[in-house]
Amino acid sequence: MVRGVGLLPALVWGVLVAFWRPRGPIFPYEALLIIVISVAVGVFAGRVYRSRWAILLAPVLFAVAGEVTRVGFTGPTVDYPRPTDLGILALIVGRGFYALLTLLPMGVAAAYGAGSTRHSRSPWRWVGRFVTGVLAVVVLATAVVVALPGRATPIRGGISELAYAGKIGLMIRGARADLPVMLFVPGSPGGSELRAMRERLGALEQRFVVVTMDRRGGGRSFGALDPTPTFTVENETRNVLAVTEYLRNRFRRDKIFLVAHSGGTIGATLAVQEEPEAFAAYVGVGQVANPTTSDRTQYADTVAWARSHGDGQLLARLTDVGPPPYANIYGYEPMILNEDRVYGTTNGDALLENVEAPELGTLDKVHVLSGFLDSFDAYYPRVRDIDFARQVPALSVRVYFVAGDREVPARVRDLGLWYSALKAPHKELVTLKNAGHRSMFDQPAAFAEVMARVLAES
Repeated sequence: MVRGVGLLPALVWGVLVAFWRPRGPIFPYEALLIIVISVAVGVFAGRVYRSRWAILLAPVLFAVAGEVTRVGFTGPTVDYPRPTDLGILALIVGRGFYALLTLLPMGVAAAYGAGSTRHSRSPWRWVGRFVTGVLAVVVLATAVVVALPGRATPIRGGISELAYAGKIGLMIRGARADLPVMLFVPGSPGGSELRAMRERLGALEQRFVVVTMDRRGGGRSFGALDPTPTFTVENETRNVLAVTEYLRNRFRRDKIFLVAHSGGTIGATLAVQEEPEAFAAYVGVGQVANPTTSDRTQYADTVAWARSHGDGQLLARLTDVGPPPYANIYGYEPMILNEDRVYGTTNGDALLENVEAPELGTLDKVHVLSGFLDSFDAYYPRVRDIDFARQVPALSVRVYFVAGDREVPARVRDLGLWYSALKAPHKELVTLKNAGHRSMFDQPAAFAEVMARVLAES
């Protein structure tokens, strides 16, 4: 009974840390604190329990307590694991990464604690010490790596920094701080496009102070993910407006230029509708107009592609989930993972490309992946009622829509239906050749020319 007290801190720590950070640490100092406390809990368990069983029992009790505490939190990284591609990714970047910060340090520390109470001369003891020593080095290396912060790539004579507007992370870059301000809103829920914006659209920095936001729940905005019940279209609109107000005040601008991509155009369009006086012009790339209708047609296209290419496994998965809309990301998974194959695009490269952004610290890189999964799961099902042909009949600013000639046809069709009836001081639809859904990154020079004209005309 007295020895069992040694395992109690592991149980308590499991409850506390899961309640405090159910999806894992947000900032490097939190990760380091979690590692240090897990080590202390492990040493205590080993010394008081006085048995190698503490190496197993302490982490197990911690994990069970954490799982029970997280009941009620939603998202692939905290829900029960699923045997799909996205489910496996969620297991790795969610529970797997968390285990690296907690279970491994606790188990290694418990081994040291238990070993300090034993005086065996068995040769196996030296084997155990060697293995424990190697794992201790892994723990130390993990602590060093997670402590690495992101860094802004400098611009000589210009502005280049990382900032926050509330809990929304921003990358701010421009050849001069007195240039017009352009805010870019990424496409996917929890989206981060820091590297793509800096490397592919760096030319824009000569004409604008380019501000790239990480959308709520992803990358440097991971800390804004919870509580997920508030992750709504209205909230995304408020986020765009809050960042806009921050930029207008900071740079003393009456108006800014707003550029949004794909799913980011939903909150951006509604922000322009609500406060047009804050914007000089709006540019929607891969503009969303009616996501549910577009998704249903994309579903039909994907079914037809699977049949024509004899992909029985994909066809079976599509048949199993049925047509959209869906309640979570797993319903959308077959379309997400096969869009490039069906339409000949390269959207799937975006996540991995932006994970490598030096502006992201180690934790932020993990959050690009885990944040996309949990943010998509929380937010995207809530856009099913969006129909801009009905909800946004007019916008009071100059409006430009940019689409690639290899865009998903249903999205172009639904945009056209809205565009034909939309009233605006100026509206224009630009098609970029040899470009897909991420047309501004597929053809950066052509998009930079569009933005130069937007600036001149505004």
